[in-house]
Amino acid sequence: MPPGASDHPPTGHVVVCGLDHLGVRTAAELRLRDETVVIIAGVAETSVDPERLAGIRVVRGDQRYEGVLREAGVPQATAIVLTADDDLGNLHAALAASDLNPSIRIVMRLFDAELGERIPTLFPNAVALSSSALAAPGFVSAALDGESGGSFQMGGREFSIRVTPLGTGPATTGAHPTATPAGRRIRLDAIAIARLRPDRSVDVLPDALAGEPGVIAVEPMDVTAAPPVSHRGRLPRLPHLGLGVRDRLSAPDRRLINLATVILILAGISALFFRFVAGFGPIDALSYAFALLTGAGNGLSDVDPVHAPLALKVYAIVLSLCGAAIVGVVYALITDAIIGSRLMRTLGRRPIPSSIRDHVIVCGLGAVGYRIALGIAARGVRVVAVELKDNGRFVAPARSVGIPVLTGDASRPEVLADLGVRTARAVIAATSNDLVNLEAALNARAVRPDMRVVVRVFDPDFALRVQRGFSIRFTRSVSHVVAPAFAAAAIGSEVVATVPVGDRRVVLFARVLVMDSSRLDGAAVGPLDEIGARRVLGILGADGGPAEWHPAPDRPLRAGEEVMIAATRAGLASLLQLSSTAAGPA
Repeated sequence: MPPGASDHPPTGHVVVCGLDHLGVRTAAELRLRDETVVIIAGVAETSVDPERLAGIRVVRGDQRYEGVLREAGVPQATAIVLTADDDLGNLHAALAASDLNPSIRIVMRLFDAELGERIPTLFPNAVALSSSALAAPGFVSAALDGESGGSFQMGGREFSIRVTPLGTGPATTGAHPTATPAGRRIRLDAIAIARLRPDRSVDVLPDALAGEPGVIAVEPMDVTAAPPVSHRGRLPRLPHLGLGVRDRLSAPDRRLINLATVILILAGISALFFRFVAGFGPIDALSYAFALLTGAGNGLSDVDPVHAPLALKVYAIVLSLCGAAIVGVVYALITDAIIGSRLMRTLGRRPIPSSIRDHVIVCGLGAVGYRIALGIAARGVRVVAVELKDNGRFVAPARSVGIPVLTGDASRPEVLADLGVRTARAVIAATSNDLVNLEAALNARAVRPDMRVVVRVFDPDFALRVQRGFSIRFTRSVSHVVAPAFAAAAIGSEVVATVPVGDRRVVLFARVLVMDSSRLDGAAVGPLDEIGARRVLGILGADGGPAEWHPAPDRPLRAGEEVMIAATRAGLASLLQLSSTAAGPA
């Protein structure tokens, strides 16, 4: 038991199930919000640094068992967070926790989108989050856009994230709505969320956006409002991403095309020879040439062999031998293309088109890698993937939408070569093994020093060391990005998007509910803005009406409304504390 932890379960606390990176990180986020936390750790789960568990009680056991849940104080807890990468186990534990405490808030990690949509109907106070859906956009943006990019939806509007280019005019902060006659469109000015300095340090949520290079801004799009997209929604429907006509011709073997070119050249030369040496007509000369090359005819049977020129006889013999060799080679190549392709499919090796260019290579097709591949494809960029085992969970789904998947070890240089690393736009190493990810990134850099690589690293501290030690600009820790969303959901907020900036910073876009009689109820909007920590973007009314963007500083908040903000982790934590704390006497 960690130092400072009590032997008796507390009350009004949050139970976190899982001692993996996401569970420990979620517990740390909750501690940042001054929440009391109890962790349920599986017997087989390894321990972590005791300093990271200071003041946190750890209960060993299976989260699905009622006795273990009682020992962790689930009947007296306000929320339970299930972070294990096991949809069925999390659902089992949620059912058990709901039986012990029907009013407990349940935050469940689920990959299955359809099951996640049904969770609110199964439990009265539950939310299902997908860590892969939350983390994947950061990988996609890093690979395609560099420092930042991508888009998200909040309050019925779509926002894009862009780095302000050099030479652009000054922009203003805040949001200024412009209504259309139909009341369906809105235009908001860019909102600065981070300024990247030349030394790679980050100024998060600066006071102004000066149009200087290296400023990451959120630019709301001037588009018709769309329904909000939840992380619990279905996977996107993608167009079939199969090979084009050119790729299909080149995918089996370009040797067939080269051989056909040789046959045409020989046929042309031979036709000229027969035309001017034997005196054949143009059509007869060409037909004799093809007949000798393919073995489909008797060649010079209509020519008097006694009076035929010696040169013609010798040339016909040589051309017949060349034709026999060519026919043998053609049959061999066709057999190799058909049987070799089937053999590769039997062994799990899918051929990658040799003509593929400007594509993205995704190493590792687990839950995160699969979401990344879908996200890249949804941006209209070609993507190929490699997975260690052909029977992986997401191999068949990826192939079903036309994403080529090669079976092999992503850390091997020959596998990267088969994936077309020399002509690729970027490599994303997203396997569940940090060493394989690092090897894949370094091997890609060895082939292409200018290659953009994005590396998944589980531990945030190790990710920072990898970034600095190996000069890999983009390292991403899934737990570092998504843990704030799980922690916020446990205490009644919803994180819509997480935007990694700099080395270890994350800007959160969230909706915070104004609780009745809390310190936010009746508070003005202006004092909630805090440079470097938090910025209010808009307010969603309690009646479900359209969002109110850029509210006036003196506009009071009312119970039941939701405040839409961009904030750091600490900025969101302090606002959630205000929302959950009762107002003192006047």
